[in-house]
Amino acid sequence: MSIKHALLALLLDEPRSASQLQSRFAETTAGVWPLNIGQVSQTLGRLHRDGHIESAGTITGPTGHSAERYQLTDTGRALVDEWFTTPVVQPVAERDELVTKVTLAQTRPELDLIHLLDTQRASIMEELRALNRRTRTLPDTRTTDRLLVEKRIFELEAQARWLDRVETLHAPILESENGHE
Repeated sequence: MSIKHALLALLLDEPRSASQLQSRFAETTAGVWPLNIGQVSQTLGRLHRDGHIESAGTITGPTGHSAERYQLTDTGRALVDEWFTTPVVQPVAERDELVTKVTLAQTRPELDLIHLLDTQRASIMEELRALNRRTRTLPDTRTTDRLLVEKRIFELEAQARWLDRVETLHAPILESENGHE
């Protein structure tokens, strides 16, 4: 998750202090991804250094402490606008534990690859059942919790399809099987 972009987006409406940004983020995401004030302050420092936000004066909080408020600069507004209009592209993972496990398991004659795939499938199905039960308790709106749960359901369904595909692929001919080392 891009904390930088999230904080910039929260500054679109009005100037806010670090603690106001932290609170607004927690409120907007229903507390799913808590941000500590240190993360917020460090990110604001970098955004200020890079010219994306500027001081909008100070406010005095309920405890009597004053806090600096921040607002977007034109470059900050352009950056958050670009973030909202650019698709999120997930890179192909360089290392994926399941891909590694399947790749290595197929080189071990003593391992039953189909059993490994079936065990993984059973785990996926168990998690899918739990997540589907959970969706029945969530409001039928785009809450952060519902979005996360449903995204995970789709990811697990894709992983199950991938396991089916792996099962249909032929095992590679290894160099050592051809007499090459």
